Amino acid sequence: METMPGFEIRAMTPADVDSAVAVALAAGWRDRRLFYHMVLRTPSCQPLVGTIEGRLVATGLAVVSRPVGWIGAIVVAAEERRRGFGRAMTEEVCARLLAAGCETLSLEATDAGRPLYERMGFRVATCYHQLQADHVDEPPVPPPGARVRALTRADLPSIFELDRLATGEDRSPALEVLASIGGWVLVDEDEPGPAGGQGHSPRPGLRGFLLPAERAYGAVIASRSQDGIYLLDLHRHLVPAGAHVRAGVPHEHAGGWRELEARGWQETWRAPRMLLGPDVDWRPELIWGQINSTMG
Repeated sequence: METMPGFEIRAMTPADVDSAVAVALAAGWRDRRLFYHMVLRTPSCQPLVGTIEGRLVATGLAVVSRPVGWIGAIVVAAEERRRGFGRAMTEEVCARLLAAGCETLSLEATDAGRPLYERMGFRVATCYHQLQADHVDEPPVPPPGARVRALTRADLPSIFELDRLATGEDRSPALEVLASIGGWVLVDEDEPGPAGGQGHSPRPGLRGFLLPAERAYGAVIASRSQDGIYLLDLHRHLVPAGAHVRAGVPHEHAGGWRELEARGWQETWRAPRMLLGPDVDWRPELIWGQINSTMG
């Protein structure tokens, strides 16, 4: 669609990835190649590009996690800023999320982007403590009465239910993509085996899960403090020596981020979460890590 003379917004294709990465790098962002390859294969994601005469100058991403829609990856080429392209891309992403049935729009704001979002009516609802810790050589010991195992496809319905209880969102398409790469579930020692839960409650026996994501993040949901700490320690053990892991923990989960800091995790950024629309019915005390800062 054309939003202003000469500026066209359309769906991103694999052929756009190199140009999108170059625009982000020139603007001071990280290399998003793995990120774009992930979202291009995730059905709930709508990556977009903005072009002028066929030249890619902007990106954006809509992530449908009904009833919440996430906005992210809004980047405009440095030489094309202050022309309204960032707002045009953000408005297009919002329109797509609302058309997909999202009731609440959500994003993590940078200092540069926050004034624009405030002018559009977004409010700061909370923040995520972005924490980082290095690889550990020794594998952690599961909490008493628990064991860890590789997840199977039979675990997915229960993982989706526990995740929805924690986030208030349906993130199942993104979680399924991550699970296809590999992940772990923490279960009671006497769990009856993988099986779907009933209604919107996770099945008995499932205590938490770890789904590693790109950029050192990992979706980590756990119902008990000791379980969340264990899964993060497991992630630290699984990454290569010399690498690190990241955890995005909601501010409301004070027991979580304070415990991590006491264990030596370093806060690298406190990311404001801004909302437009109703508050989210979530359980932040169950959230120990994010897919990433663009998808929650």
